[in-house]
Amino acid sequence: MNRRELLAWAGIGCLANLSLSFVAAGQPSNLKKSDRNTTLYTKGRYLYDSLGNKVILRGINLPLLDDWNFPQTDKLAELEKTGANAVRIQWYKDYGQSDRPAYTIADLDNFLTRCKASRIIPVLGLWDLTCNPDVNLLNTQLIPWWTSEPVLNVLKKHQKYLIINLVNELGVYRWANNSTSALNTFNNVYKTAITKIRQHLHLPLMIDAPDCGQSIEVFTKIGKELIDHDPDHNLLFSGHAYWAGHDGIPHLKTAIDANLPIVFGEVANKQDEEINGKTQYCYYDLDGSNQNHAPENGFTYQAFLRLLKEKEIGWLAWSWWKDNCTERQMSQNGNFSSLTPYGNDIVNNSIYGLKVTDQRAKF
Repeated sequence: MNRRELLAWAGIGCLANLSLSFVAAGQPSNLKKSDRNTTLYTKGRYLYDSLGNKVILRGINLPLLDDWNFPQTDKLAELEKTGANAVRIQWYKDYGQSDRPAYTIADLDNFLTRCKASRIIPVLGLWDLTCNPDVNLLNTQLIPWWTSEPVLNVLKKHQKYLIINLVNELGVYRWANNSTSALNTFNNVYKTAITKIRQHLHLPLMIDAPDCGQSIEVFTKIGKELIDHDPDHNLLFSGHAYWAGHDGIPHLKTAIDANLPIVFGEVANKQDEEINGKTQYCYYDLDGSNQNHAPENGFTYQAFLRLLKEKEIGWLAWSWWKDNCTERQMSQNGNFSSLTPYGNDIVNNSIYGLKVTDQRAKF
């Protein structure tokens, strides 16, 4: 979710009376022994730190470049007070607005260094192609950036505790005219991207679901094939739970049964909708508040987070600040002392709150 997300969001059914089967993790052993202490890695459906400790991501999205005060300030110290163990970092190869203050790869390097000092796992993503239907653009426009020498130098410096989210919400599946063809293209494009990245890096690669992150069912169809294609078997499959109309819960059950490494890169209390070509921010209430428009099947983020807690599935809340939907901000101004009601729940809820579930990774 951000200033570029102008497509309609769909949603999900009620979570009531849902029972998901649980698949226990095996012993972590994907990477060669010589690589064990160099990166985070996945085994089965779990993520592990470089020392072999299981890590359940509990974090926050930080729209870093939408805050035009960056790089002078970044609010990481305020976000750290929440107890989050991960931060999903919004970055752009090209922000696309010439009046935005300049930023450099050195600024990113400095921010990642501060994440390390705070023992917060950085999940670095590119937002240039958010909700773009053409998944082929990943390899033509963004992989050259990821594999450029200046960027690789920074990524390798931080690879022990870094996850890279290759692109935010790229491609279509359900929204395509031919879903079978779209799925094949999505699969082949990501195989090519994995091959190119693995020539340089061995850290976890996070892959967003298509249809603006909503359609996690693609991973139950091609997830194992993508993992087998990756020589490091070190992938994370990310869904974004804007499910006011699309029922993703049965697909989550299938993904768990298949022992796939599913995480949720975005979970939020509000969802936008596009009406007559214009984005209506905060259109759907995903928090049960009935302030705007309720999902037809009663989906709430609160019930969803309880489910993710039970099944040991990682998630990152959208978002700390800034956002066009101000009710979706966790902080009113970026400071911990100014938590919104939504932010207070994400931080202090007695079941799934970040303060309750705080478990920092070991670097």
